[in-house]
Amino acid sequence: MIHEVRAADSVYHLATERFGEQRTVEGAPSEYDFVAGPLAAAIFAFRDFENLSYDVVSSVRTYTIVDPFFGPVVFVAVRVAVGIVEIVGFSDDPDYWTTIDQDPE
Repeated sequence: MIHEVRAADSVYHLATERFGEQRTVEGAPSEYDFVAGPLAAAIFAFRDFENLSYDVVSSVRTYTIVDPFFGPVVFVAVRVAVGIVEIVGFSDDPDYWTTIDQDPE
């Protein structure tokens, strides 16, 4: 079954707070980049909600998107009705690329 996937308003608000409305002069991505990249990929992935693994509660699933600009982003989605899933949150590590750059070969 293909699910309808929505992103909660809180996800968009968090993306705006976390990434800002515009790219920085240094080239850091914006909210738009986040929505068009990892969030769009998560929406696509959660369409197959029933086939994603879960830990304890079957109506809650997580999925990690690894993006070349944002690094790994973990999304959380909840089945809110039959055939409808809502992405309710995400988490990323703002220091991911710095940590990777400092990792010895």
